[in-house]
Amino acid sequence: MSLREETIEALVAKYVGNNMVLSFGTGRHALRFIKRLAFKIEEEGLRVRVVPTSKDIALLLSDLRIPTASVNDDEIDLAIEFVDLADQGFNYVKRESSSLVRDKMIAQSAADLIVVTREQNYVKHLHGWIPFETCVFGWKRTLLQLEKLGEARLRIHDGRPFKTETSHYIIDVNVDEIYTPEELEFQAKEVPGVLETGLFIGYADRILLHNKGLHMLSRLDYTKQDRIETEEKTLQALR
Repeated sequence: MSLREETIEALVAKYVGNNMVLSFGTGRHALRFIKRLAFKIEEEGLRVRVVPTSKDIALLLSDLRIPTASVNDDEIDLAIEFVDLADQGFNYVKRESSSLVRDKMIAQSAADLIVVTREQNYVKHLHGWIPFETCVFGWKRTLLQLEKLGEARLRIHDGRPFKTETSHYIIDVNVDEIYTPEELEFQAKEVPGVLETGLFIGYADRILLHNKGLHMLSRLDYTKQDRIETEEKTLQALR
C-alpha cells in the first residue's frame, strides 16, 4: 500500500493531542507514523505515550525517547491501522502484520480506531488473500483444513517459514468475495490451530481513503446515511 508522507502528516496534525495514549498496528507504516509523531512532540512539547506492538516499534520508541504504555494498564485513546482492504460495513483485512493477535487486541481496546487504505481498496465485499495466525504445532494439518476456504499457503520469508512476534506461523488463504465476514471468521476459528485471523470485523470507527486526495468516512455518518458538516470540515483540514 503506497502511502504519501502528507497523509501521515495530516493524521498526526489532526488527531494526535496532548496526554493521549496511542497505538499502531504492526507494520512498516507504523514506523513512519512514529517518526512523524516525534517531530510533533518536539515542536509542540506534547506529552503522549505509545503502546508498542512489535520489537521494531519498541526499539524506535526507545531511540526517539517516546514514553511507552502497556495495554494491561492503560486505556488506548487512539489507534491507527494501515490496511489492505476495507468495506462499507467498516470491516477490513490486514495482510502486512507481524502479529495478528496483537493487532486484534489493539483494535478491540482502542476508544477510537482510524484505518487507512487506498481509495480503490474500499470495496463492497472483502476478498483475496486473508492471513491466519496459526500454531507451529501441526501447521500442515491446519493448512489442509483451511484449504476448504480457498487456496492456502504457508507464508515464507527469506527461505524460511515466517514467524510472528508471538512465535506463530501465518497461513494465507485466497478467498472469493466474502459476503458474510462473520461466517468466515467463525469457520476459520473452528479449525484447531487457528489463533487469529486477518479479518477485522466492525472495529473501525473511521476509514481514511487516500489516493490523490483524502476522504474520511465515519461510522456515525454511515449509520445515518448522511454526511454531517463537521466531517466535511475535517476533510478540508486534511487536504
